[in-house]
Amino acid sequence: MNNPLDMAIETNALSLSIGQHRLLHDVTLHAKRGERIAIVGPNGAGKTTLLRCLLGFISSPSGAISLQGKRLADLKRQEIARLIGYVPQQLADDIPFTVIEFIVMSRYAHAQSGGIIHRDPEGERIAKQATERTGIQHLENQSMSTLSGGERQKVNIAAALAQQTPILVLDEPSSHLDPKQRESIQQLLGEVGRKSQTTILAVTHDLNWAAMDFDRIIGMSHGAIIADDTPSAMMTSENLHRIFDAHWSVQPHPESGHPIVLPAHHYARDL
Repeated sequence: MNNPLDMAIETNALSLSIGQHRLLHDVTLHAKRGERIAIVGPNGAGKTTLLRCLLGFISSPSGAISLQGKRLADLKRQEIARLIGYVPQQLADDIPFTVIEFIVMSRYAHAQSGGIIHRDPEGERIAKQATERTGIQHLENQSMSTLSGGERQKVNIAAALAQQTPILVLDEPSSHLDPKQRESIQQLLGEVGRKSQTTILAVTHDLNWAAMDFDRIIGMSHGAIIADDTPSAMMTSENLHRIFDAHWSVQPHPESGHPIVLPAHHYARDL
């Protein structure tokens, strides 16, 4: 039985419909403190909708959500922002601030004056720690509008880290990146989870990253959780077919032994 004191995230029978369209159906999940969980599934499976519910962006789902043992429905916006950080897929192109200004502003939950952030010494120190952890110190005084996709995503993660939350949720954090940038972001997130005991919940289409770097994988389809298990138990051809309605070949990595996922027709063609 799960100990409520050990839980970072809990949802119970979470459901959401808009008109006749069901977005989430009876979603129940538990994430322990410090656990790293990947959420996978086809487009339209409800993955991003689930994250938006956890963040309090959608206020009308049925069921219950708790963060760090506190009912989400009882929390104010600043209180939620002290508990859960968010890294979206990508930022707007025309952000009129420098990198360090943007990261300092991400700490609005810690402001004492109605959410207005001033550049105080403590905020500056924490923001600079975040740039050091993400390796972007050299970008601190650069305009956000001049950054590459990979640089912007690192800034995005640094801003979330500067919030100093026990929970971090990410929506496809390595999408739109080239392979080198993707590997850098994924390594960074792995280090964040291991070193700080932050609970990480990440939506991703990268099944191999999910298999290698996460404690659990949740598979969603049509707004419901189809499977929830460790990577070794989760990554089977049968489970992946249930989630994606497609055929996959699952092979062990030649060095680590982690399951590697390939479309079945590509694997068969190479035999």
